[in-house]
Amino acid sequence: MRVRRFVGDNVSETMGKVKRELGSDAVILQTREFNDGGFFGLFGKKKVEITAAIEEAPVIAQKTPTSNFGHEAEAVKPPLPRQVLDTKEQSQDLQAEIKSMRLLLEQMNKQMKERTDLKEEKSDWPSALQRWVDHLRGRGISESLVKRLVSHVQHTLSSEEWADDAKVYARLETNVCQLCGQIGLIQPGIEKPRIVALIGPTGVGKTTTIGKLAAGFSIVDKRRVALITADTYRVAAVEQLKTFGEIIGVPVEVVMTPSGLSEALQLHSDKELIFIDTAGRSPHHELHMSELRSFLDEAQPDFTMLVMSASTQSADQYRIYKRFEDLTTHLIFTKLDETGSAGSILNLIGQTTLPTAYLTNGQNVPDDIEAATPQRLARYIIGEEMPHA
Repeated sequence: MRVRRFVGDNVSETMGKVKRELGSDAVILQTREFNDGGFFGLFGKKKVEITAAIEEAPVIAQKTPTSNFGHEAEAVKPPLPRQVLDTKEQSQDLQAEIKSMRLLLEQMNKQMKERTDLKEEKSDWPSALQRWVDHLRGRGISESLVKRLVSHVQHTLSSEEWADDAKVYARLETNVCQLCGQIGLIQPGIEKPRIVALIGPTGVGKTTTIGKLAAGFSIVDKRRVALITADTYRVAAVEQLKTFGEIIGVPVEVVMTPSGLSEALQLHSDKELIFIDTAGRSPHHELHMSELRSFLDEAQPDFTMLVMSASTQSADQYRIYKRFEDLTTHLIFTKLDETGSAGSILNLIGQTTLPTAYLTNGQNVPDDIEAATPQRLARYIIGEEMPHA
């Protein structure tokens, strides 16, 4: 890993240096502001320092030479470079990844056992309803919810109607809508801006989602909107949001500290909506969660929306939700177009009283986002196609 320190007069200038020297894949290790010059740190010029790193290309191992005696000669190992970076935090990240992998393997073993048990278990469902049981299981819906949904069909329709796919689908849809009745959409502020923060783990599409929301409210609804990004860990994410802001005519502020966030909010107090993009946080990393809390404590958002991918396994969705639960007011589910088992989101919705706000189903801005009405949720959960006979 190559580590560099960059100094500039402001965030934009310093980030530009990082991008030019290390590229868009650079990882931000530390950011700080300091006064350069002056007397004992007073009256100096404010500077920004960013410590960034980039992974070096791996060294390709040479084939071990063979001696005249037919044995492999001892490989000469190059001397290890001196470590110049404190690896304590990287060690914490590695431990978190190992823990996450262990949990994933345990979940995979559990799922394999459940599938085996289901195959061995003799079905008590009539053949006309068994098709729907298999269909809902395939959508990722938990066994307890499958039983609840199909039992409702069994007891509210006649046995002759069980073969009528349209009637069964309609009954399932009505039942799922009742389970997904909690929704909550963003409303612009009137006397002061409505502040909306998006939180969640890495890789779920927070930056893309916040772009869709900003474009919808500014271009379609003609609202006064501002964007703030606190995701200074990823140079590419900052550049993506700044470029997008220029395209749609929305100001974008980059902040590195909670106090910087407070200043940015004051600067745009005339807006109707302010969206805050936070860095993706590992739910297993206490330092990352602590940093996120400090930003949210400063912002005091009206909505704190937990963004989760519908393609994430159901058990992992629940673990992520529980880790962010005390910070969250609303849910957003993304990447519904990337999974055939979107029914898993019903498992989570059934275990929380938090409302669902929005759903995303593609990369197009601002088109591929929609309000999470019970009807739309039900269609994603059950699927648009009828089960095969």
